[in-house]
Amino acid sequence: MIKRNSRIVAMATLAPALLVAGCAERSDFPSLARRPAEDAYRAAQASRPAPPPPAVISDGLPERLAALLASADAAHATFESRRAAATRTINAAAGSAKGTESWSVASVALAGLETARSLAAMPLADLDRLEADASNRAVDGSDADLKAVVAARTKVDALVQGETLIIDSLRGRLGA
Repeated sequence: MIKRNSRIVAMATLAPALLVAGCAERSDFPSLARRPAEDAYRAAQASRPAPPPPAVISDGLPERLAALLASADAAHATFESRRAAATRTINAAAGSAKGTESWSVASVALAGLETARSLAAMPLADLDRLEADASNRAVDGSDADLKAVVAARTKVDALVQGETLIIDSLRGRLGA
């Protein structure tokens, strides 16, 4: 019974101390709210960009681009070979009425230049398709394909645009 009484006495003594400790001021304890340093660490971890994928050009793409550039260069060579004769013919027909012999011959020469330009535009259409495919691949991985296609497309587009300016100038002289 003495053991039992000593337990009761110990509990009676500790109970008020425990109750008083539970009633302490809140300002005496640190807050469990998230601290600014924790937010900064979390933001730094989340904002780390993924390493870029290695720049690798797809198999066969360089050869395909080289073939398209060669085709555009050949078409441009055809355009240039027809240009001097067409320019002379159109200059001779300048001011002629539509339907006259000289105007008709000049129109045929101009059509020959337009045909040569259309031969250069065909590789440009293929390059447009390749560019669309490469841009889709660049979203998920390397943009090396896209850069290569854009460089080739820029060269071919410059050829076609230059030919278009020449044709437009000659058409203006002919009055067609």
